[in-house]
Amino acid sequence: MKKSILVLSLFMSLGFHAQAESVKTRILLVNDDGCEAFGLKDLKQKLDAKGYDVWLIGPTTNQSGIGTAITFKAGKEFDVKKIDDRTYCFPGTPADSLDFGLFSLLRDNPPDLVISGVNDGPNTGASQLNSGTISAAVRAVRFGFPAIAASVGYIMTPEEMKSGWPSTQKYWPDSVTHVVELVDQLNQDWQPGKEILPARSGLSINYPALPKEKIKGIKYVTNEFKVTPQILYEMTTEGKAKQVINPEALKMRNDDSDTGLLDKGYITYTVFDGDWNASTEKVAEYKKKIAMQ
Repeated sequence: MKKSILVLSLFMSLGFHAQAESVKTRILLVNDDGCEAFGLKDLKQKLDAKGYDVWLIGPTTNQSGIGTAITFKAGKEFDVKKIDDRTYCFPGTPADSLDFGLFSLLRDNPPDLVISGVNDGPNTGASQLNSGTISAAVRAVRFGFPAIAASVGYIMTPEEMKSGWPSTQKYWPDSVTHVVELVDQLNQDWQPGKEILPARSGLSINYPALPKEKIKGIKYVTNEFKVTPQILYEMTTEGKAKQVINPEALKMRNDDSDTGLLDKGYITYTVFDGDWNASTEKVAEYKKKIAMQ
């Protein structure tokens, strides 16, 4: 009798262990390129194939460069397009799409991880300031959800620019695969109810538009503080302000900034926390400089 109980106990233990191992993270996918964008759809397909619980909620239209904008109109009704039970197009900004996912569809079953992207074009340097991709990920972190923002780079040559970035289109699938492999790695040590990334933080990934054999590796890098502006304004003879692209922002770089390392062929990882508070040391400097009344 004791032997039977021991065998049964062992069987149940192994069964529960196998069940625990089969649990996959619930992932919310958003972006700023739109719900039909290749990087978002390909990422969902590849994560679905791995057995993850994946929800896709992207803007109905391309919202690149919209930054942190939200639609703030209480009582407004949104004509949400449901593709299937886990795929939706939301008529708003990336931040709106995120909020709809977090606080409507997944309100009672929150995601373990938010992924924004994979974005068409890099998000390094000044582009992060207006990126809907980065903004959605940072917003998720501020709401308490671990987040990854992922982007594929551009090769900044006249030929690439004139041809519509063919290298980006060609190696976009590789960037998606890289994100899936990262999720697999994170999922190995993850347990339900635990943080899949360090608390109060997220990760911004930029993948070079290069074949795998030319990628030099992964580099952790911090953001530049003083970035090169992407946009300039010129006054016309009619007194109007004309927006132009800053030619300096289109140059390939060879330094060790996030943009420079990406241009040199590295996958860049930048850890962000979304914290708008300065360090205690910086606060102390202010207290010395500004007299208290």
